[in-house]
Amino acid sequence: MANEQNLIPINQRTKSEAREISQKGGLASGKVRRQQADLKRAFETLLSSEVNNEQMRDLLIGLGYDPTNEMALALVVLQKALNGDIKAFREIQELINKG
Repeated sequence: MANEQNLIPINQRTKSEAREISQKGGLASGKVRRQQADLKRAFETLLSSEVNNEQMRDLLIGLGYDPTNEMALALVVLQKALNGDIKAFREIQELINKG
């Protein structure tokens, strides 16, 4: 069982042990980065797709917007903020202040 007495700092390990541990960490980090990039691309694709909900599509077109999932999501978050959802309001503020 691992505990603090069993932990050996990386600077007290042999060069080969340190290199092996660092390599494992680098490989794991790369895998996580690739997974996050894949997830980001998937969401970008889905958000740019056309809305399936006919009522939402008609509403967006009537307002003069592209009927994409991204615009539908923005409209829903805005509606929540207008109805008093502070979390939605703060999310909108954060998004606006980022750009």
